[in-house]
Amino acid sequence: MNSYINNQKILMSAIVILLTGMQSAYAGEWHLITYADGRVDGGIRQLSANGDGCDSPGDIFVFDQKLLAEDATTVIGRNAGYCIRTDPGMPDFSGTDHPDLPDDPDNNYGQCSWSLVFSELSAYRGSIVITGREADRGTSVLPVVGGTGSFRGVTGILHSTPVPQDTGGVLFRQEIILTRPHGKQARRDLRGGAE
Repeated sequence: MNSYINNQKILMSAIVILLTGMQSAYAGEWHLITYADGRVDGGIRQLSANGDGCDSPGDIFVFDQKLLAEDATTVIGRNAGYCIRTDPGMPDFSGTDHPDLPDDPDNNYGQCSWSLVFSELSAYRGSIVITGREADRGTSVLPVVGGTGSFRGVTGILHSTPVPQDTGGVLFRQEIILTRPHGKQARRDLRGGAE
């Protein structure tokens, strides 16, 4: 019986150590705020429509814009990618809208993929890659699927919120919450720079 109790204690200690190790396997959260410059002078914004003259599924929007720091003025890189319109909202002249889906019928949605490429003007080197469904209005939550350089090995989420500007166009506020496996963070810290 005493052997059984000792084995149970050893097993419980191993489980506690394992769970503690799992919690510390991540270096924690890393928060960044950037802005994508969707104003007229913010960069390239090009629509490639399917020719029906309407906002329709399959329309592609390509962009390569300034990436701004949290102050919304300092250029720290590029925000580049594309969106394919999936749900143009109402009125939908394409006849493909699905009113039974739980979407806002007065909003437009696209499947988007883009990179935040940080330049030597920022505190980071490398890029963050985002892909997912983004709305034209309101806050969209998209997955961060990876990164390079300072962001190698990261995953996380990006909250994208369009902020209309009085001078025209829009700034997209991007709140980025990243996690990185603990070992990767440690290697970066030990080398004192980007991976």
